Amino acid sequence: MIPPSSKTAPDEPAPDSPAAAEADQAETSLGDHLPAGVAARAATLLSDHLGSPVRVTGYEPLRVDGHAHVARLVLAGAPFPSAVVKVAHRGDDGEFDRTSTDFWSPANRLWNEWSGLEFLSSVPVKGGTPTFYGGDAELGFILIEDLGPDRSLADILVRESAEPARTGMAGYVDALARVHLASFGRDEEYARLRARFGTPAPGDSIGQDVRTKLVPALADLDAGPCAGLGTHPGLAAAVDDAALAAVDWIEETLAAPSWQAYSPNDCCPDNNHVGEDGTVRLFDLEFGSFRHALLDLAYVRTVMPTCWCVRRLPDGLPDVLVDRYRRRLAEAGRDVSGSDFDTALDACQAYWALQVLSWLLPRAATAEGADRRRFDAWAFDLPSHRELCVLRLDNLADAARRQPSLAALGDLAGTLRAATRRAWPGVGLLPIYPAFS
Repeated sequence: MIPPSSKTAPDEPAPDSPAAAEADQAETSLGDHLPAGVAARAATLLSDHLGSPVRVTGYEPLRVDGHAHVARLVLAGAPFPSAVVKVAHRGDDGEFDRTSTDFWSPANRLWNEWSGLEFLSSVPVKGGTPTFYGGDAELGFILIEDLGPDRSLADILVRESAEPARTGMAGYVDALARVHLASFGRDEEYARLRARFGTPAPGDSIGQDVRTKLVPALADLDAGPCAGLGTHPGLAAAVDDAALAAVDWIEETLAAPSWQAYSPNDCCPDNNHVGEDGTVRLFDLEFGSFRHALLDLAYVRTVMPTCWCVRRLPDGLPDVLVDRYRRRLAEAGRDVSGSDFDTALDACQAYWALQVLSWLLPRAATAEGADRRRFDAWAFDLPSHRELCVLRLDNLADAARRQPSLAALGDLAGTLRAATRRAWPGVGLLPIYPAFS
C-alpha cells in the first residue's frame, strides 16, 4: 500500500483559522506554477519535520522541463530560508498517475527518488545527498534540503578551469564513496522503504541489451548499406559465443553480494551540487537502487556514459580518481587490497561501454549519426552519435586490455572499430573537457 506521506502529519488547520487563511493565500499566489495543494502540504510536512509552524511565502522555479517540476520554496518559521520541492509530471489530464508501473513513468521515478533520499537521510554516514523532509504520494511530490545556488560538476567541466575541475572531480568520487559506505549491507532496509510503493520496475540487464539490441542492430547493418557500416558484412557474427560468455561473466561479477550498495545510477555531472570547498552532494535519484557500487565509480573510466555532457578526462586523471575512491573505502575499514576491486571495475567499465553501444549504434549508423547539435544554454557542442560510439568502443577495448576475462569483447571492439574507421573517416576520440583544454 502506498502511504499518503512519509510522516504522520499533524491535524489540518480549521477552515476559519489564520493558518488555513495563510495556506489559501500561498496556494493562490503559487497556483499558476504548482499543482493545487502542494504549497500548503509542503508547509505541513516541514512543520511536522521541525516540530514548529512553517509557512511557504514564495516560490522560485528551478526547472520546469525535463522529467519533473523543481522549485525553491521560500520559508518563514524554519531554521533555514528555503527548501526544494520536486513535483512529478502530470498526464495530459493534469493528474498524477500514482499507479503506473512503467520503468520510465513519473510514478516509478518519484518512488525511487523518495525511497533513496529517505533511506540515505536515515543512515549513520550522511552528507552525500540532500536531506529528505517528506513527501506526499497523492499530490506526487517530495520535499528536500535546498543546497544553495546552482553550481554542478557540469558547470565546472564546461565553463571553469583545471584547478576547480580537479577539485570537483575529487569531491565527486568522495560523494560516491560516502553514499556507498553508508549503504553496504543495508539493502534490506532500503527494500522495506521501497516496498511501500510496490515493486520497482526492473530495467534491462546488460545481457538483455546485448542480445536484444546490439546483436539485432549489427544484423540490420549486415543486411544492407547504412552510412557505410553495412558494406562490411559479418558484424553480427563478431558477437560470438565467447563474447556472449564474457557478457555473462560481467553479470555474474556485478552480482557479488558484498559489493551491493545504494547507487544513484544516473551520476551525470549536472546531477549534483558542488560547494565552494569542492564538497559534492548528489541528487536526481529517479533511477536509484541497490546494485554493484563500482558501476558509479566507472563513470570516471567510461566518462559519463549516460550523460549529455561527454568529453574525455586528461590522461591519468581517471586512475587518480579511482585511487582516491579506493583510499576512502580503505580508510573506512573496507578491504580493497585484493584483485577483486580491479576485476569488478573492469567489468563495470565494459558494462557501460556495451550498454551505450546497444543504445546508440543504430542511430550512429544513420546519416544523422554524424550530426553535432549545439546546446545553446551551455554553449556546448553535444557529441555526435558516431563520436560517442567510437569513444565507447575505445572504453571497451581498454577494459579488455586490463581484464583477460573480457578478451572476446576486446576482439568485438576491434572488429567494430575497424568497420567504423573505414565507414566514418575523420571520426576520432572526443577532446578533453573545456576546463582542462
